[in-house]
Amino acid sequence: MSDRTRDKIVSIIGNSRLARSIDTSISSGLETSFFQLGPGKTICDVFKKSLDSAIRDIENHPRGQLFKRLLEFGPHNPDEPKILDCDGKTTLSDPECGSCVEFIFSHMVNRFKGELAELLAIEPCIGLIHNLQKEGHLPLSLLFYWGEIIKERRNITGTRKGEVSWGGFTKGADGLIVEKYYEPDRPRRRCDIKGVCEIKSMRQSHLKLANQIDRHILRLAGGLYLWREEYSPESININNKKVLRIIVFPSTWKLSRKWKSVTTDRGRIIVVDDSHDLPIQNKLEEIKPNFWKITLGWSQESIEQAAYEMTFWYMSQVGKSIYGTKPLPKGWEYMTPEEAGYNSIKEKLYYIPLRYISSRQERLAVKLYNVYCFSYPLGVDSKEMLWPQDFPDNDVPGKN
Repeated sequence: MSDRTRDKIVSIIGNSRLARSIDTSISSGLETSFFQLGPGKTICDVFKKSLDSAIRDIENHPRGQLFKRLLEFGPHNPDEPKILDCDGKTTLSDPECGSCVEFIFSHMVNRFKGELAELLAIEPCIGLIHNLQKEGHLPLSLLFYWGEIIKERRNITGTRKGEVSWGGFTKGADGLIVEKYYEPDRPRRRCDIKGVCEIKSMRQSHLKLANQIDRHILRLAGGLYLWREEYSPESININNKKVLRIIVFPSTWKLSRKWKSVTTDRGRIIVVDDSHDLPIQNKLEEIKPNFWKITLGWSQESIEQAAYEMTFWYMSQVGKSIYGTKPLPKGWEYMTPEEAGYNSIKEKLYYIPLRYISSRQERLAVKLYNVYCFSYPLGVDSKEMLWPQDFPDNDVPGKN
């Protein structure tokens, strides 16, 4: 990975060690002949495609524009009465404030978490397939498709009991292992399904993931689209008992909550303890025949921390688009447009809990504020809004 690529990834996810792991994982995919990732020939290309996919999903979401309005106009003043309606263009109503907080927490953060987990899972999944090929459990001629280039048809329940009809193509399994071949007297290629992979950024039960894989297998009865090739139901062959099932989870270790106060020439900052090595490595485990579990070396908390950093980075990009064409608010003149985006979300989240929103939405707003202002490890557990005085000065000298 070039220094420029590394610095770019670190600037977005806020973790140099995680950036190296992403680099290693993507590199293994780019260097493996049977791995099919679609367009993208460099680490930067693949990471950007993953990032753009999440951003596109966010901006196409019905509440995507709501988020931009939050950064630019924010909520009504705390002393104003409950506001249920608005013009849909400027200041958010109280229901919109609550909806926007839910959107950041449940959609934006989760979307970035999913992309990170998929990138980290590339290397151990390829390693498992190599092992199974050496042992003769998988053919050498297979292809391993990954991510958005796998599409299955939507399952639409018919009007009659047990009747199923198929809609358009939509995102399929996270990974699909296939073997393609021609049969005599058949002009189109056929496709044998050898394995299905499902990846999660949080811990879930084996049974739940196994059921999700089974649903993907059932949906293949409607057809399959692999990058630039479409396969009709008749051209797909599946032996359900022999299909390899792979599930991928993060580890469960926790981030350190230790911190120290450091005085710099620009004021006091809070520095969170950061260990240099991962506590564990990727782990492969066969739960039962043809059913494998991969546990990532990176934990659920570490991936979630990076996802929050990615949402924070995205807010700086929205700030750049907003304040690149209009004057900065009074008192913010010294900031860049990106810095104004960072500052704007902190300010808006400070005021949202003072509006008429639900108790759950208030808790989420406080949690987001704490994480963005005081870091994920220090902010994620607190149910009350944090203040600088919660982290007293312990006079550790430092450099800017």
